[in-house]
Amino acid sequence: MYEFAEKVLDDDRWFYAFKEVEDLRSLLLSERTIIEIMDYGAGSQVSTSNSRTVKSLVKYSATSPIFCRILFRLVLFLRPKVLLELGTSMGISSLYQARAAQNSVLHSIEGCPRISKKAKQNIDLLKVSNIKLHTGKFEEQLPVVFEEVQSVDYVFIDGNHRKEPTLQYFETCLEKANSDSVFVFDDIHWTDGMENAWEMIKNHPKVTLSIDLFFFGIVFFKKEFKVKQHFTLVKSWWKPWQIGLRDFLGW
Repeated sequence: MYEFAEKVLDDDRWFYAFKEVEDLRSLLLSERTIIEIMDYGAGSQVSTSNSRTVKSLVKYSATSPIFCRILFRLVLFLRPKVLLELGTSMGISSLYQARAAQNSVLHSIEGCPRISKKAKQNIDLLKVSNIKLHTGKFEEQLPVVFEEVQSVDYVFIDGNHRKEPTLQYFETCLEKANSDSVFVFDDIHWTDGMENAWEMIKNHPKVTLSIDLFFFGIVFFKKEFKVKQHFTLVKSWWKPWQIGLRDFLGW
């Protein structure tokens, strides 16, 4: 746990990929192209419209810079060979994770065809070749991905954000998990339903270690951990009301 905290949470180095992805984010934050949304999940807390600008999607749906950097360091720390992401959005978090695992393959699933098309453009713009993008409902695309891979080493679930679908995706991905697999869940405290889902996930018999980072929940399946352990590692500056200011300042 000390090594995890040191290399994933406390490492403040500026890695090679950060600038190029944040330059892309800045570019997208000025783009007013309108995209018609096909949303299969819990929707947005900001807008009920199915027409959103690229700027709005990036501002309110993309993972913030500070947490993208945590994902980057987590992947760098774990060194997974096969990565899976549920919820590509504009591809910002996908690019961070793929850049941290350049000798691996990241399979990313996006439900909305128009958003997926834009994500593909962003990925191609940065010439990242180790992201394989799948378009369609998660429950339809997961079997397609699992036909291609024997197991998954790393899963980032960042879509739908409702209790029952989250639990369903967890159980489905478990079928391809191994002892070294790590699953990451976004927005575990977003709603009561997501909090309930997180409690059920971390208490699952196959989960041997869980880490609550407030915005992310991480679970491990290592069989050598004989006693189930749960950790909460929340820094004061992760409080929701401070995130907006830090992102604005680029911290």
